[in-house]
This record gives sequence, structure tokens and C-alpha cells, in this order.
Amino acid sequence: MPAPRNSFKQALQEKRTQIGFWQALANPYTVEISADAGYDWLLLDAEHAPNDIPLLVSQLQAMKGSPSHPVIRPPIGETWIIKQLLD
Repeated sequence: MPAPRNSFKQALQEKRTQIGFWQALANPYTVEISADAGYDWLLLDAEHAPNDIPLLVSQLQAMKGSPSHPVIRPPIGETWIIKQLLD
């Protein structure tokens, strides 16, 4: 069975404009509302917002089933934190 098509990655490859929204409130409720508002992507900010791994997971869960794609901004560019975020 082929892997599901990632419309976000495909749009980026095709250089199509994507409309997104920056989430800095660190709140799964606002993420859920924004995810269903029609944005192509939502950026979950872990650098300047009070996000940690468990809170990011709850925000990702709030996006499940929505048309928006998550983008996470790590707090620092260290390998160990990026590996945790990828897990």
C-alpha cells in the first residue's frame, strides 16, 4: 500500500502559497480552533512560547483530523531536542 500523500510537502515542492498561523499561546484549545479554521499549517512555537514536549503532544493531538499541518519550532537547535521532537 502506498504511503498517504502529504499535501503540505507537495505544495512546498510545487512552490504553491501556503497560509499558516503562528501558535504561541501553548494551549491545545486554541490549536484545535485554529486547525479547523482552514490554515494550511500551524506553527507550534517551543522557542518563545512556554511549550514543552508533553504540551506539544497535546497540541498535536488537538490537530488530529484537521486539514492543517503542524510545524514545530524547537527551543534550540541542539540534536538531542530535535531528536525528541521527531520522536
